[in-house]
Amino acid sequence: MKNILLACGAGASSGFIAQKMRKAAQKQGLDISIKAVSDTEIMENIEDVGVLLIGPHLKHKFEEILNEVEPYGVKASIIDRKYYATLDGESVLKQALELVNE
Repeated sequence: MKNILLACGAGASSGFIAQKMRKAAQKQGLDISIKAVSDTEIMENIEDVGVLLIGPHLKHKFEEILNEVEPYGVKASIIDRKYYATLDGESVLKQALELVNE
């Protein structure tokens, strides 16, 4: 199973995206756990995570977050602004899977 963690300021927007990602993953028959948290909860939830995606509005914190999660072997990226704005769970799932397969 692949575990994906999404983070945004309060966890609300990422929660909506996570829900849509779960539906897209289910449609594709993928066994993936997807969880959404606020940026302050990342380290509490990082264990067993393969991919961390953060909201584009947290771009200024990305390097700091990356340094914190690197020791856990987590691949991290910023959610594409277009996908984030439209709550496009299917495209965000694709972005996460591409990170896993790098």
